[in-house]
Amino acid sequence: MEGMGSFRFRRTIALGRFLRLNVSKTGTSLSVGRPGATVNLRGDKVDGTVGVPGTGLSYRERLSNRGCAPLLALGATLAGAAWRWLA
Repeated sequence: MEGMGSFRFRRTIALGRFLRLNVSKTGTSLSVGRPGATVNLRGDKVDGTVGVPGTGLSYRERLSNRGCAPLLALGATLAGAAWRWLA
């Protein structure tokens, strides 16, 4: 049966200004960042996304498949804090 779609489920829970917990039928992930630039951590996978807020246009790329997720999360958190302090 080609052309048939499937149901999707996704729920996002804000855990602060720049931190979100994402829950879907395939699992959970953690997003760090702000509209326009985020890092998403899911298991050992790390994805980076940049986009133009409000347009629906974005670019996503796999940053890592192995164990550096905590280091990238720390870097994204520090970058967000620096951005807030400088702004």
